[in-house]
This record gives sequence, structure tokens and C-alpha cells, in this order.
Amino acid sequence: MEQIRNFDELIAKAKAKEITGIAVVCPHDADTISAVKDGIESGLVKPELFGDSDKIKPLLKEAGISENSVSIVDVKDTEGSVKRAIESIKNGYNKVIMKGTISTPDVMKPVMDKANGLNSGTMLSHVIVCDIPGFGRLLLSTDGAINIAPNLNEKAAIVKNAINVAQKLGVAAPKVAILAAIENVNVKMQATVDAACLSKMADRGVFKNAIVDGPLSIDNIISAASAKKKGIKSEVAGAADIIVSPSIEVANVFAKTLNYMAASTNAGIVVGAKAPIILPSRASSEKSKWASLALGVLIAD
Repeated sequence: MEQIRNFDELIAKAKAKEITGIAVVCPHDADTISAVKDGIESGLVKPELFGDSDKIKPLLKEAGISENSVSIVDVKDTEGSVKRAIESIKNGYNKVIMKGTISTPDVMKPVMDKANGLNSGTMLSHVIVCDIPGFGRLLLSTDGAINIAPNLNEKAAIVKNAINVAQKLGVAAPKVAILAAIENVNVKMQATVDAACLSKMADRGVFKNAIVDGPLSIDNIISAASAKKKGIKSEVAGAADIIVSPSIEVANVFAKTLNYMAASTNAGIVVGAKAPIILPSRASSEKSKWASLALGVLIAD
């Protein structure tokens, strides 16, 4: 598979798949409905909308979407909407979940429930795919939404999940940068110790078909010239496909800074469950939600 380098290529690749059933939870805003409309008109998805029909129907009308082109499951409360959406995944009707105007914790808590949710036994993590103008390729950032302060084993699972997403995007051997404040190991900075361990784990074959290096500071990750000045020899420096942050705050700030200060369009997705979960921010643009939808369709089994 040829590497996907921007969201136009991502959407085109997703369209080449068969129509995918998608469960949209609480689509009570115009941007989510607009993304649904794009999905319908492109033949990308068959949407099932879970939420308050009294809120959904006016939005459909405003967007020019026929009620006959979607399935509406009228559930007035948020908890019930998520529960019904999960059931639709478990019975095989839908392959992807997408959230609308609902908080991430309200979606993820029932999803991660071992008895009644979509827990697959693999740790869940969040991946942001960034389409940055002029960058020349998609950049993945993780984990800015699910795992707050991951330990070494959890970071290894986060790396594996991100590698899987990158490979779905056609990156045969993703270059993974483990971010820290500095590029040297300092025992007082756990992020540098974990990064060095992850790098050595990669040397021992823990991460298949990927190059993992760290600790690397952000200037070395983005600029090969900066790494060269510091005497750092790394295949990842200046060429990273994935940036793994040491904490949720770092990854969250990094992706949002790219969005608001570098005009990046970001698509967000949770992987590791029995189905991809699209978690665009409630402040996300229509384009971001559309790209997130296409990403979910592309990586859905």
C-alpha cells in the first residue's frame, strides 16, 4: 500500500472501501451532522444516529439530509445513547463509533467496561493524525486523550497501537520518536529513562517493522539539522512519523498547538478496542470531523 501523505489521499482511500456502518453518539451539533452528510454523499458510511431525535431532526433538515438516508435511534439521555451504540457494534451492525456533543469520559467509561463494553484485552490509546500544511506527510501524535501518565509497559502498548495506525496509513516501517525535554538519560526525569528503555526494546524486536528512538527533544524530532548540531545520530531525527509524548498534557498541548498555530487539521481516534472510536474535540472543525470519520473507516476491520 502506498503511503498516505495528506487527508485528501486518506479520504480517497477510505472511499475505496465498502460502505461502513458507523454509530454516531449524540450528534447534536451542525459540524457532526455535516461530517455525516459528507460521509453519506461520498458513499463512505451508513450512519446510525444515537441521541435525542428532537435535536437531531432539525439539524438534518438544516443540512439538507433526508431522514430516509440515516437511521435514528431516539435516546434522550447520554448514557443510554452510548449503551445503544455499543450494542450496535457488538451485534455487527456498525464498525465504528463517533462521538458528537458528548464528553470523552462519558464515551470511554462504558466502552472500556470489561463486561458490557468493547474491551478487547488490548490497552486503549488515542492517536491524533495531523495534516500540517507544507509538512509533506501525516504526523501522528499520542496519547493526548486517554492515558494520563503511562508507565513503561503502557507506553510500549501506546507505541504498538500508533505503529498499527501508521501502517494502516501505508507507512511500512514507521519512525517513532519518544519525546522528552532532553535527549540524554537523566534518572531524575522518568520520561528519558522510559524513552531509552523503549528504544532498547525496539532493538530487541519488541516493535515489529518500526524504528523507535529516544529520548529526543522536540527540536531534534522535527529538525535533522538540530540533531546534527548536537551530535545526535538518529534515523528518526527530522523524519518522525509518530511522536510519543510522556504524558497526556504534553500530547494534548502539542496537537492543539499544531492545530491553532500551524493550521494543522487533526483527526482523532481511539484504537485497541473492538472497534475504532472517533473522538474529535467538541471544538473541532467540520473538516477535522470528516477526516476523523474517514480515518475510522480506513482502519476498521
